[in-house]
Amino acid sequence: MNLEYYIIRGRGDGGLKFQLAKLEDDSGNRYKGEYDMARHFASIDELKTYIADDVVNKPLADLSISAMNI
Repeated sequence: MNLEYYIIRGRGDGGLKFQLAKLEDDSGNRYKGEYDMARHFASIDELKTYIADDVVNKPLADLSISAMNI
C-alpha cells in the first residue's frame, strides 16, 4: 500500500517535532477524520508505524509512505 503525506514542521518542545496534515492513498482516499491531526511525531518512522497500526491497520512491511509533491 502506497500513501503520500504532508506534514507541518516546527511542533513540540523546541520545534523539533511535526504533525500530520494530509494523508492520501493511490485511489484518492484522504483518510479525513481517521487520524489524529494534533499528534506530534519525532520521526518519519514513528509516523509510518502510527499510520500502519492506527489508521490503515496494515502490517508495517506492506506500507510505503512518501512526501506529497505540493
